[in-house]
Amino acid sequence: MNVTTSTLSLTVADVDASRDFFRTHLGYEVAMAADGFVSLSRGDAAADIVLLRRGSEVLPPEQRDQQAAGLILALTVSGIEAEERRLAEAGAPITMPLREEPWGERLFQLTDPNGIVVQLVEWATPEASTTAETSDTADALNAPVNAPAALNAEDGSDGSDGSDGSDGADLSVTPGAPGSPAVPLAVIAPTDENVTASPNARMTGLAAPSRGSAELSTWTVEMAAGQSGPEHVISREQVWTVTAGALEVSCGAVTEKVEAGRTFVLPPGAVRRIHALRATEAHVAMRADGVASVPGADGTQALPWAR
Repeated sequence: MNVTTSTLSLTVADVDASRDFFRTHLGYEVAMAADGFVSLSRGDAAADIVLLRRGSEVLPPEQRDQQAAGLILALTVSGIEAEERRLAEAGAPITMPLREEPWGERLFQLTDPNGIVVQLVEWATPEASTTAETSDTADALNAPVNAPAALNAEDGSDGSDGSDGSDGADLSVTPGAPGSPAVPLAVIAPTDENVTASPNARMTGLAAPSRGSAELSTWTVEMAAGQSGPEHVISREQVWTVTAGALEVSCGAVTEKVEAGRTFVLPPGAVRRIHALRATEAHVAMRADGVASVPGADGTQALPWAR
């Protein structure tokens, strides 16, 4: 299959109202028009749009009473602050102000007179902060992991009097150092401070360099039915175990349905997308230095819940 263009066909109650919205605020032009029909285009990478009046006989009978709803038309732009300012000054109906997600997606939304949601997106490319984050991650991976408080008690029960032959040796360790002793047991409980909520999912960080782990990060993911994460790439292998619900996982050219009780492995560097077929929970494990990127965008983004 060779796709030469993309068109989004929307059935609406008032074709003229949506036509004026897309022309006035988003730079679309009328390519073709007839009674109850208009075709819009921009001449760049944006998808063409066809607006059809609800009840139009050109639609199959079972579709005539349907109306565009529950979808988001996402347009990736540059200079998103200027776009929001321009649209606000023009009186455009901004229904969600500009915000930035933890993974670097910056976005705001408009809603047209027929309820069509248009989302303008720009992906952050924090080259400077990426360098700092990489350094921070490396420091964290090489930082000493202190023994539990019980091992440093002052009552001598830790064997600091030499009774266990340790001669009061410092039990701190540097992960990966030659001849280093085993890392002390760390018990990690999920807390609200380690939760990251997005429009697509809720991530709760568990083990991570900042929370007692030297090499791995683990976290849980909760997704409501119908939620989908953005298409993205992770630099490290990830192992997902679905503990409740079911996911549709697309990785490269392969799409699989993964039910509760099953595990799937996502290879590093592969473009993937996760969609919840129903309310779903999963447990994820990854090397702690993994970072995310988006196809077509520069830069990488650390995963806050995995640091």
